[in-house]
Amino acid sequence: MDESRKPKATRKPKATQKTAAPGGGGTKYTKCVDGDCKVSFSDSVEFPLARWKVSASMENGGVSVRLTKANGLGGGGGFMAGPGCTVAVHADGGGRVGCDQSAAKPDPGGYVVHLLELDGNTAVIRAILG
Repeated sequence: MDESRKPKATRKPKATQKTAAPGGGGTKYTKCVDGDCKVSFSDSVEFPLARWKVSASMENGGVSVRLTKANGLGGGGGFMAGPGCTVAVHADGGGRVGCDQSAAKPDPGGYVVHLLELDGNTAVIRAILG
């Protein structure tokens, strides 16, 4: 049989909560408007999270993340060295970066970003508003 006529295998869609994003963003993130979403990306991504903007990039073997308000002010961020690491910012402006509280929940008015997966080419983060 001619190779060009063989049917190509199709991928079954996975039942997942991830919101996939191409490197550099450019996709609508409708699952993030409620303040809790997972995003898979390569290189870097920007997406809205309720009233915030999340910027994340893969660098130095980990993921750097920053949250800012739409006007570019406020927020905070940090560097997550590997899966299980978390950036947490409290409503009072204090914060914490660590790899010992992977299931941390945000305080009311704060936020948490968890690094769930990192394989060298792709990262998966979960961003949650309190």
